[in-house]
Amino acid sequence: MKVKDKSFEDDGSTREAVLTITASPEEVDAAAKAFFKELGQRDVPGFRKGKAPREVLERGVGGHENAMGGVAEKLINDGAFPAIDSADVVFLDEPQFNVDKTLEEGAPFSFTVSGMVAPQMELGSYEPVSITMPPEEPTDAEVEQGLADIQDYYHTLDRIADEDHVAKMGDYVDTTLTVSENGKPVNGLNRVSRMIGLGHGTMPASFDEQLIGSKVGDILEFDFDAKDEEGNSEFESGTLHAKVEIRGFRQLNLPALDDELAAKVGCTDADDMRAQVRRNIGMQKAEQLPGLKVDRAVEAAIERLAGEVPEYYVDFIRQDVGREFVQGLEDQGTSLQQWMLQNKVQADKMKEEVNAEAMRRASIDCALEAVFAHEGMEVTDEDIMALFDGEDDAEEKLKSWQEANRMSNLRKMARQRKATKWLVDTAKVTTED
Repeated sequence: MKVKDKSFEDDGSTREAVLTITASPEEVDAAAKAFFKELGQRDVPGFRKGKAPREVLERGVGGHENAMGGVAEKLINDGAFPAIDSADVVFLDEPQFNVDKTLEEGAPFSFTVSGMVAPQMELGSYEPVSITMPPEEPTDAEVEQGLADIQDYYHTLDRIADEDHVAKMGDYVDTTLTVSENGKPVNGLNRVSRMIGLGHGTMPASFDEQLIGSKVGDILEFDFDAKDEEGNSEFESGTLHAKVEIRGFRQLNLPALDDELAAKVGCTDADDMRAQVRRNIGMQKAEQLPGLKVDRAVEAAIERLAGEVPEYYVDFIRQDVGREFVQGLEDQGTSLQQWMLQNKVQADKMKEEVNAEAMRRASIDCALEAVFAHEGMEVTDEDIMALFDGEDDAEEKLKSWQEANRMSNLRKMARQRKATKWLVDTAKVTTED
């Protein structure tokens, strides 16, 4: 069974593929033989199994025309999907089969298959993308930040003994804290002991500002804005009420970058510690920068998409994103409802995040397919096998994809891998800290 014709129809909102598939006379006759053999295994009054005449079997299914319909159905079920797969078509939902003519034994048999497929989009430009990347070698600033991280790990918070101390930015404040929303205490924040780092991100900036100038023993009540820097809040009102008792103050003290600190982290001296930090940063960059380059090159290509990704395709990808998320929760032994309650996630916010991820993935698909087509690339057998690099049973896994008629999915993966490599290899890179 072969695909004799392949065409695409795009009405501006969805894109469909229409395949005309033809079975040879030999395939038709083989399907008819198998169909009637299966019918012959049924109980037919007056005949032993397998001995009923053809005419009797046809009458048992409603006549010759119905029997030929059964042969056509068997032929389609057995051969259509391998043919579709060979045509490199991935339908987004169950395709529609249409048979115009009754099947005749000893003659070719044709039918059409149609259904939604991914959109075909173009980029505004196919010139190499321009991206910025961090330097490959560790910079002095990165080394200093690494050393600062070590200092922070070994910091101490020393109590401020001055009873007249007034809270200022940078202090750590020992508090007894109650936070409520619309008069109802927020879960986990009802008369609890909390150390608040003023200006350190422990609480929103609008909260920290209310503690400036306070002293030990003060009891403060105030409303504050519970939003992040982007203006988002996990609370419906976005505004919370706090009651804070000031119990004491602490000062952050960082250890010196000396031999004593070096010994704590397993280095011989301060110079060795600095050298180790530089070496570790270099190893980290060698591991992470290739992936970062891929992300930035692909992101630059997405920005060149001409027009918006059709909504029907975003909807299709959204289903995958949702399934992956729920499956991930199940693998962790929790349900979606439990996760939302534990993380205080509102349904609308989670839906926005799923939608954003679906749009991102759909855009990547369309951009990479556009690059592949424009550059006239081809997928080889070597490209397919490369998808299984590192697998002990690569041949068996490839065979399982073939038997499931999913080679078109593998070819899509290979296309996108080659397009991604082209974007990365040709990218114009500007290095900046």
